[in-house]
Amino acid sequence: MSQRLNMFSQVLVLLSATTLFFIVDAHITNVWPNWLKLKKIGPDGRIIGGLDTTIETTPWQVSLQSYAMHFCGGAIYSSNIIVTAAHCVDHKDPRTISVRVGTNAHNIGGSIVNVSAKYVHEKYSDPEVLNDVALLLLSSPLEMSDSVKAIPLAKSEPNDGAAVLVSGWGRTETEYTPLNLKSVSVNIVGRDKCAEVYGITCITKATICAASPGKDACQGDSGGPLVHNGKLVGIVSWGNGCAEPNYPGVYANVPTLRKWIVKAAKKLGSKHKLRAENYKM
Repeated sequence: MSQRLNMFSQVLVLLSATTLFFIVDAHITNVWPNWLKLKKIGPDGRIIGGLDTTIETTPWQVSLQSYAMHFCGGAIYSSNIIVTAAHCVDHKDPRTISVRVGTNAHNIGGSIVNVSAKYVHEKYSDPEVLNDVALLLLSSPLEMSDSVKAIPLAKSEPNDGAAVLVSGWGRTETEYTPLNLKSVSVNIVGRDKCAEVYGITCITKATICAASPGKDACQGDSGGPLVHNGKLVGIVSWGNGCAEPNYPGVYANVPTLRKWIVKAAKKLGSKHKLRAENYKM
C-alpha cells in the first residue's frame, strides 16, 4: 500500500512539473514570438489569404528543398545565385540543399539544381533574427526563360502603406500543402509602428514590416520574396503567428542589406571560380 502511495505521489509531482512547463512555455511564447514562430517550417506553411498565381508572374520565385522536401522559399539573384533567409540555411549543409525553379508546383516540373555553397550574413543574429539574409551558390547556372528570371534589388524602401507582393508555397486555411504557388498583396507598415508591437531591439533598419487584415506569409514561405514594382524589397523572415491581428509580418530589409548582398555575391562567385552576375538596377 505504501509503495502505491509513493508511486501516486511521484505521478502527482510529474504532472505538476509538466503543467508548470506548459505554463512557462506559454508565457515565453508571448514574450519571444520572433524565435518561437519563425516562418520556416515546411509542410505546414501557407500564404494566408492568398490566391493561386503562376510562375510567369513571379519568375524569380524558387523552392528550397532538402531530400526532395520543400522547406523554404528564395529568389533568383543571378544565373547561379539565390537569395534567401539566413534562418532557412544557417544550420544546413549546403550539399543537402537543392533548388527547384521554373514551376508553379514545388514538387513537380521546372528544373532542379544542387547547391554547392552558402554564404550567411556574418552578423545574422539568432534568436533576434537580425540581418536574416543568405546567398546560395548553384552547382550549375540556370537557363533563363519566361519562368526563370533574376529579380533586381530595390535601392530604397517603399513608402508606408505601399502595396507589396509576397509569394510562396504551403497549405492554406482549407487545404493541406496545395501544389500551386500562392501570392498575396500586403501593405508596408512603418518601422515605428512595427516596433511598438515587437520592440526596438527586434525592429531595426535591417527589417521591414508589412501587413493586411487576414493576409500574411507563414511557415514554409520563409526566404521568399517581398516585391514592389518588380524589385526585391524584402525577404520573408518572422512574425508573431501568421496573419494575427495587430502583428505585422517582418521581413529582412533588402535596400538596407543590398550592399552586403552585392559584395557577398562577388565574393562567393570568385571563391568558387564561378561568374556571379550582379544586378545593380
